[in-house]
Parts: sequence; C-alpha cells; structure tokens
Amino acid sequence: MTEANQSKGGSNHSLIYGVCVVVGIVVGVIGAMAIKGGGSMSGGDPVVAEFGGRSVKASEAFAAIKTRLFDLEEEVYRTKEQAINEYVDQKVIEIEAKKQNISMEQLLDKESQGVVAEVTDKQIDEFLASKGLSLKDPRVKKDDVKEYLKYRQKFEKRQAYVAKLRETSKVKIMIPEPESPSLKVTTDGYPTWGNKNAPITIVEFSDFQCPFCARAVPTIQRLKKEFGPEKIKIVFRHMPLPNHPRAFPASMAAQCAEDQGKFWEMHDMLFENQQKLEDADFKTYAGKLGMDATKFAECFDKKKHEELINKSRKESESVGIQATPSFVINGALLQGAQPFEKFKEKIDRLAKK
Repeated sequence: MTEANQSKGGSNHSLIYGVCVVVGIVVGVIGAMAIKGGGSMSGGDPVVAEFGGRSVKASEAFAAIKTRLFDLEEEVYRTKEQAINEYVDQKVIEIEAKKQNISMEQLLDKESQGVVAEVTDKQIDEFLASKGLSLKDPRVKKDDVKEYLKYRQKFEKRQAYVAKLRETSKVKIMIPEPESPSLKVTTDGYPTWGNKNAPITIVEFSDFQCPFCARAVPTIQRLKKEFGPEKIKIVFRHMPLPNHPRAFPASMAAQCAEDQGKFWEMHDMLFENQQKLEDADFKTYAGKLGMDATKFAECFDKKKHEELINKSRKESESVGIQATPSFVINGALLQGAQPFEKFKEKIDRLAKK
C-alpha cells in the first residue's frame, strides 16, 4: 500500500505512457472479444477467459484489482482533462487577444496588473509554516518569500481572468469521467462526524503519519462547514501504512481520544504535529485537549483499540484500497488529497441519484 499524491496527476511521461498502454490493453481485449463474438456481454460483464468448459467473467477476474484498474483509468482521464483544459485556455486567451488587437502576453499582463497588496509578516509566517519551514531556517530569505507571495497575487489574478473567459465562453469538458467501482465498507464502530441519517456518507481511509493525508485535512474541514452535519456524514477509518512506524500508535491515541469524545480534536492535533508522534507526545496532546489523563494513559498503554485498528486496515486491503488518503463516498471511490471542488462535484452528482 502507498500514499496517494495530491493531484493524481504528474509530469512523468513514461508513467503516463505505461498507464495508457495497460488500460488500452485491458479495454482493447474486452472490446475485441465482444466484437468478435468471443464472449458474452450480458449485463456489461464480458467473458475474458475459458478453461475446462468454464467461462470466466471480467467481474471475477478483475475483482482483486478493480480499484487498481480504476486508478489507471482515472490517471488517463486526468491526463486527458489537463491537456484539454490547457488547449482550451490557450484558445480563449488567443481569441480575446485578437479582439483587443494585442498579443496574448500583453492581454494577460494587463489583466494581472493593479494594486498588489503588501505582504505582512503574518502571511509570510503562515506560508512558511504550511511548507514545514520558518524564518529560522538559514536557507529561507524573508525578502525572497515576500516577492514570491507578491508574484502569486498576480498569478492568481491571471487565473481568475482566464476562469472568467472560460465562463463567458461556456466551456464544457465532454470526455466521460471513469465510473468508480462500487465499494461496500463498514462504518459501524468508527469515529463519525455528522448526522447518522445524512444522505451522503464519506468514509476516509487515512494514516496519521502520511503527509498527503495531512493535506486533505483543510478540505475535510471545508466540507463540514459548507455541507453541514445534516447533508454529510464523515467516518474515519484507520489505515496505518507499514512504512510509517508511528502511524499505528497515533491511531491508537486517536481511538483513546474517541472514548472521551475528543476524536476529531485529536485528529487535528496529530495531523498538525506529524513530526511529534511519540508516546509521550500523545499524552501531552490529551492533556491539552482537556481529557482525563489517567484514563487516556491506561487506554493507550494497554493498547485497548489495537484489534479495531488491525480490523480496519485489513478490510481496506480486502476491498482493494491501495493508498492513503482514499475516500469512499456513498460507495464511490475518490483517491488522493483532491481539492474541495472534486469532492463537491462527486457529492452533487450522488445527491441527484
């Protein structure tokens, strides 16, 4: 099992080529069999092999790797989507530049001009903290950070302008997004936020030592704020990876916090302090969060929730979840620390069903 990256995209052309080849082979074989009459397409589940007079359907052969195949299909989709968006952006800018009889670069420069707000020391500190850095690091120069943040303001203005051009041009992406395999996962007995009868259930498979999981925390917080407990329910499932030695103890600490009604507070504390996940740190956090220190220490030291965490991890493997963070939204898989917009898009689509 691995950590899922933030965008599920990337610039490694060799990897993308390999992904395309694998997916092409899988889809091509199934399609060719259907066209040539080599198998039944009953119910959209073609026969992909035969032996001893027995037929093997795709659903059987690919059951163990269905999430991996979806991951590959989604990688191809994201690559195509990025290429389409880049092409469309280029064209809408080009058309507007011709209307104004100026070059594309002149147009973008014009639209990104204006007053650039002064960058405060607080903004510098917050930006560096988000990257795990500070001005105490001799490699970090305050003036360089300030200039970068000013540049980012201009860049964001450009992006906003291009987004406005796209909206005016009524841009639509026409390629279909791959359908996620339907996954059934257990939610009973795990930490939950929201109304138990909420129409949308988001099950998060996460690891407290995984940096990409930490990047997903602000998105989860925004989902809570924008949808509220009556519309969504969030269930946390432990998936500590074997290459993260402090992830399992962190999960035990979080479950002990759950016993005292402080799971989500401990959840945030652990992700904010991923470099400090020793046993003594957990007990310090429990004290800061106002827990009964004796009960917490007894729960943690006796490994009260070890069985539950092992059970959670094993089930994640059995349903084919390969990486953290992974989210199952009403049975649909969404992998990686995706932006809020991707969650909203999927939630809105599911809410209409």
